[in-house]
Amino acid sequence: MKLFDIILFVLVFCTFIIGIDQAVVVGFAESYWIFMFSIVLLFLYGYRKGQRKAAEKKMMKSSQNKKKRKHG
Repeated sequence: MKLFDIILFVLVFCTFIIGIDQAVVVGFAESYWIFMFSIVLLFLYGYRKGQRKAAEKKMMKSSQNKKKRKHG
């Protein structure tokens, strides 16, 4: 896991906790934007995770093809 992904995940968690706190203090309608920001960060984290897994899968597939060519 990359450092940026870890920071992004921590930001998702922190903004969600801040959103809960603000929802209790001032109400959900006033803190709605914090929850939306948290969800956007969560989608960004999921997108980056999917891209990383696809790149790893592609790399593994290409290395397997190279091994087959050597031995085949």
